[in-house]
Amino acid sequence: MKLFKKIMTHVVGFSIMTFAVSLIVKTEQGAFPYDAISYYLSELIPNDFFTIGMSSILFGLVWVLLNFAIIKKPYVFWSLIIVFGFGSLMDLWFKYVLIHYSAAGHDMWFNASMAFVGLILLGFSLSIIITNKTMPLAPSEVFLVHLKKFIKKTWVAKVAIEAVMITIAVTLAFIANDFIQIGWFTLVSAFLLGPIIGQFEKVVVPVLGDLS
Repeated sequence: MKLFKKIMTHVVGFSIMTFAVSLIVKTEQGAFPYDAISYYLSELIPNDFFTIGMSSILFGLVWVLLNFAIIKKPYVFWSLIIVFGFGSLMDLWFKYVLIHYSAAGHDMWFNASMAFVGLILLGFSLSIIITNKTMPLAPSEVFLVHLKKFIKKTWVAKVAIEAVMITIAVTLAFIANDFIQIGWFTLVSAFLLGPIIGQFEKVVVPVLGDLS
C-alpha cells in the first residue's frame, strides 16, 4: 500500500509539473530556464522530430550524464524514467490540452496571471516530488538534493541552479536570435521558485508523511 502511495504521489507530482511548465511556455512571458533551453534547442535543431518535448529529453540525457560525472553513483540513471516521461507529457499537454491557448489572443495581464498560476503549480509539484526522495527524480532534482548537502537550504540551492540555467538559455537565445522565451518571467521564475517550494514543503511534508 505504501509503495502504491509513493508511485501515485510521484505520478501526480510530475503530471502537475509538466502541465505547469507547458502553460508557462504558452504564455510567452518568459519560460522557466530549463524549458527555455528546450524551446531553443527545438528551434536550433532543424528537424520536426525535435519538438520542445523531444528537446527536453535530449537536454535531460546530457544532464543525467553530468550528474553521473559529478555524483558518481549509478542511481542517477533512474532519472531517465523521468526524462522520457517529462518530455512525452509536455508534448501531450501542448497537443491535446493547451492546443487552443495562444498568447497573442490575450492581453499581457491575462498571460502574466496564467504564468504565475503555472509557477505556483510548479512549486507545489516540486515540493511533492522532492519529498518523495525514494522514487526517481528529474536530473535537476537529483542535483538539487546533492547540492543541498553542501548549501543546506533548498531555496538557495535552487536559485543557484536556475542562475546557471538562465545563462545557458540566454546564450541559446542569442544564437537563435529569438527571445520569445527569455522575458521578465524567466527571472521571476528563477528567483521565486525556490522560496515557493520552501513554503509548500511546510504543508506537503506533514500531509504526505514519511514516504521513505
